[in-house]
Amino acid sequence: MPAKPLRRSAVLTLALLMAAAVPVRATTPPTFTVVDSIRPGSDSSFGLNWSDSDVIGDYLYFAADDGTSGSELWRTNGTSTTLVKDINVGLGAGSPGDLTAFGDYIYFRADDGVTGFELWRTDGTAAGTTLVKDIDVVGSGNPGTFTPYSSHFYFTADDGTNGTELWRTDGTAAGTTLVKNINVGGSSNISNFKVYGAYLYFQAEDSTNGAELWRTDGTAAGTTLVKDINVGGSGFPGFFTEFGGYLYFQADDGTNGAELWRTDGTAAGTTLVKDINVGGNGSPAAFAVFGSNLYFQADDGTNGAELWRTDGTAAGTTLVKDINVGGSGEFLYPTIFGAYLYFNAMDSTTGYELWRTDGTTAGTSRIEDINVGVGASFPWNFNTLGDYLYFVANDGTSIGVYRSNGTVTERVPFPIDSDQSIACMCVPLTTLGGRLFSSMYSLATGNEFAYLDEPSYVLPETNRTGGASSAWTVALSTLALVTLAAGAGLRRRRGVAQR
Repeated sequence: MPAKPLRRSAVLTLALLMAAAVPVRATTPPTFTVVDSIRPGSDSSFGLNWSDSDVIGDYLYFAADDGTSGSELWRTNGTSTTLVKDINVGLGAGSPGDLTAFGDYIYFRADDGVTGFELWRTDGTAAGTTLVKDIDVVGSGNPGTFTPYSSHFYFTADDGTNGTELWRTDGTAAGTTLVKNINVGGSSNISNFKVYGAYLYFQAEDSTNGAELWRTDGTAAGTTLVKDINVGGSGFPGFFTEFGGYLYFQADDGTNGAELWRTDGTAAGTTLVKDINVGGNGSPAAFAVFGSNLYFQADDGTNGAELWRTDGTAAGTTLVKDINVGGSGEFLYPTIFGAYLYFNAMDSTTGYELWRTDGTTAGTSRIEDINVGVGASFPWNFNTLGDYLYFVANDGTSIGVYRSNGTVTERVPFPIDSDQSIACMCVPLTTLGGRLFSSMYSLATGNEFAYLDEPSYVLPETNRTGGASSAWTVALSTLALVTLAAGAGLRRRRGVAQR
């Protein structure tokens, strides 16, 4: 009996120490830091402009113009920002674009002023930034639609002889080869690459079947038409999304209009899921896998373009909610954050604003009216970082970066500069580690890139992974001593009681 107060004391001490050891996360919005080191002053470097950027290791790679070298390849981790290589030496612009990570390299299209726009790659060093292959030795190969698949990097290119066709590379000149000339005598107009199972699927056009569903295993023999969906025309398959063991997409069979299809990779297994808009085009798009369903935008001919979902069956393909009664609510840029699917949609009262859904009609609601009234804030470019969903929106006065945790939606402040703003809705938001990178404009710095650190991305330094002096370590050490003392006290009391 005498030991109970000591037990309570030990438990209370444990609770207090544990509470003290858990770091408190910041709740106020972090502030952007504008990096004006590429082209100091009011002239713009256009660093991180548009969406040509990607990450390898601890660095974000992008195109920028320092006013001397033209638009060239740069990289940053927010602390160190350096020119990787002046590809087109002098005032000429290398204009690196379509930056895509594959293995230990960033692949991209660039022009060195000699070979035209060809395939390049970088490991982050000047010496390791090299031309992979001059595909069109007379003009520009114009490689694009970059997609990693299996052990190679796939893309479209024109060698000046076969038209724009399917190519692949292993990173060497000898290993950069035409996979197949799908449309002999023309260009196959390849688009919409998507890896599914053991194959790379895409839309392509040969001289017979129009734009239809194709796949490749990386060999000429294994590059084949899956199905001629619209016999005598073009099925135009697109928006490929894997869900539940199938590849779902939009296609037009010439009878039902643009509707929801799926494939298992065989002609027989490539079928219409549902004719959503009988006599018209359901036009399913903006696919997102969420929970046990595939969500998308579609128009049934009655409710306008609204939020739908499917479980893969016709009966299980249903309207989730008519967001804009009498019009189209749409369903744009779906992004999973927490237990919800967030997206851009409009109703007749607020215009395009931030919405979310849990998959039910009642659980589909607007989160915030950023541009109050019928004006549209048009949130987009969603990125999750830490405890927040970041995005770009227009409050009716200026374009800015916002964040939301699903309860509070707030604008992220710029540095103290009344002229600071995002130049246009087209700017990217890119995450690297615990940082969010963006592009913004001010009269003082021009159009430059900026970044912020999201405190909730990781615990502060005083966490359980800290060294011997961290709060967590100190707390556990103190706890061990308290527990040891408590145990010794209990043993002494028991000994006295036994005697």
